[in-house]
Amino acid sequence: MIDPFAPAALEDPYPLYDTLRREQPVYQLPETGIWLVTRHADLIEATGNPEIFSSHISAIIYAGQGTNPTVIPADPDAIGAVDVLATQDPPAHTVQRRLVARAFSPAKMADLDEILGALAGRALDDAKGASEWMSAVADLLPVAVIGRFLGLPDVDLPQLRAWADAGIDLISGVATPERMMEAWQEMVEFLDYLRACLSAPQAGTVTHDIASAVERHELSDREGVSLMLQLVIAGSESTASLIGNSVRILAERSDVQQAMRDDPEHIAVFLEEVLRLESPFRGHFRVTTRATRLGGVALPEGARVMLMWGAANRDDAAFPDAASLDLGRPDPKSHVAFGSGIHFCIGAPLARREALVVLQTLLARTSWFSRSGDAPRHVPSLFVRRLESLHLELKDA
Repeated sequence: MIDPFAPAALEDPYPLYDTLRREQPVYQLPETGIWLVTRHADLIEATGNPEIFSSHISAIIYAGQGTNPTVIPADPDAIGAVDVLATQDPPAHTVQRRLVARAFSPAKMADLDEILGALAGRALDDAKGASEWMSAVADLLPVAVIGRFLGLPDVDLPQLRAWADAGIDLISGVATPERMMEAWQEMVEFLDYLRACLSAPQAGTVTHDIASAVERHELSDREGVSLMLQLVIAGSESTASLIGNSVRILAERSDVQQAMRDDPEHIAVFLEEVLRLESPFRGHFRVTTRATRLGGVALPEGARVMLMWGAANRDDAAFPDAASLDLGRPDPKSHVAFGSGIHFCIGAPLARREALVVLQTLLARTSWFSRSGDAPRHVPSLFVRRLESLHLELKDA
């Protein structure tokens, strides 16, 4: 039975992805207008045609309780938000992306190394001997970094993390109705907070750039606060996942950890393989603007198509022996962990840089580390692939 919401599939979706790619790579969930796309070539085709596969959607997929999954309308206008970046189409998407892209230039990424090193070192200082890696480092550091980018007070970082978690719970597909109501209310509070920050931005920050664009009428106020919200949630989530899963693999694979210690130049390529094998976002929705075909399957207008990045990245047709970690793969960045096409993740350079500096710092400050305690489990979600916890034993260098 094809059930992406089953507990086993939420924890380890890859057997299900293999079945779908092999048997029904464009699969409609029964009695729904939701289609799962799992083959790499089909994802590339869809993302290359944004005029047909629109990102402009406002809905949440929900497993229900003993019922078939459904799509729940979620109008961002109800909480003073609008679709932006990942959920917006040109021409608005083009304007928004051009504005935010300035913050993620290569020069700005290089300037971050000192800050990242200090933050990572401080976190490791607090994790002497034994550590729950996710709460100590992986979940907190990305929020601290994106908070610096936006010019948000450090004292607010724990609350930012909680709001980001609420945003992820809201789209998980498996939250209880009660939790969805709570998360929706937390998004209202988050937007109110960001609106206040936008009204008095710190000079030299992304928030200041967005506020200036609002003053020039390049963006509306709602676009401004919605951009900030998406940057916090998406930026912190993808990086936390990458930092968590990369360290888990190193802790479990002594041969790979030793290879990174012997030649730290391999860390960047290793991170690309982690992104491919454990894509931070399992997938994103598109909606068809007209009847079309994908992978030989007819799709009606208005079909909600979930492009499964995590499945496509394990497609043997695109990546030979795709389930294996291979540091010698040609073109290691050819995966779709950060999406593809015009919606390729704008924060990808930041996520890569954060993870690189964290691993460099961890390896330099330890002589070895290994996993301890129970086997790690993942946050139950149809959308994200982040560890709930990761217990490590750390040995000082």
